[in-house]
Amino acid sequence: MNSSFHRSMLLSAGLATLAIGCKSRNQPPPPQAPAPVPPAQYGQAPGSEIPAPPEGAGGRFGYNGANAAPGSADATPPAPGPAPAPGMRDVREIDTPKPTEPEPKPAANTPPSASEMPYANAVPGNPLVVTLPGANAALGPISIEKYDSSQKPTGEPLKRGTQVQIPDPNNPGKKIYFKVP
Repeated sequence: MNSSFHRSMLLSAGLATLAIGCKSRNQPPPPQAPAPVPPAQYGQAPGSEIPAPPEGAGGRFGYNGANAAPGSADATPPAPGPAPAPGMRDVREIDTPKPTEPEPKPAANTPPSASEMPYANAVPGNPLVVTLPGANAALGPISIEKYDSSQKPTGEPLKRGTQVQIPDPNNPGKKIYFKVP
């Protein structure tokens, strides 16, 4: 029993050593120090590739104090630059978009007043069905049967003048309104 204990201990130690070795192999290398950045140099240094401004231009950006402010009476318009390459547009050609009026929001599908709501057309011989007038006539017969509290048909028509709304199959989200004749 003693030898099996020693074997299991040696096996556990070997596995632990192996696990530690695997962990150390997957660690990222230490970060490298960033390359030194030379200090900024202003002005023209001898032997530098940056061209010096032309004589009399007055300063690094061409301002010499005598230039007129833009929009003043002494200001001269800048000379047009070179033409853009074929197929390209010059920024000066682009019109700034004008603010547009907001589009009117569609009116909510609110029911018309009772006086404006049209009566449906009665179907002779069938008091439980009506047809709609006008553009909705193509929908065909529509049931106006009463339902009880458990949603079962009662076999009785709705009372005359009852306002009804049904989903419009041709316009999802909208409704058709009518009154029972």
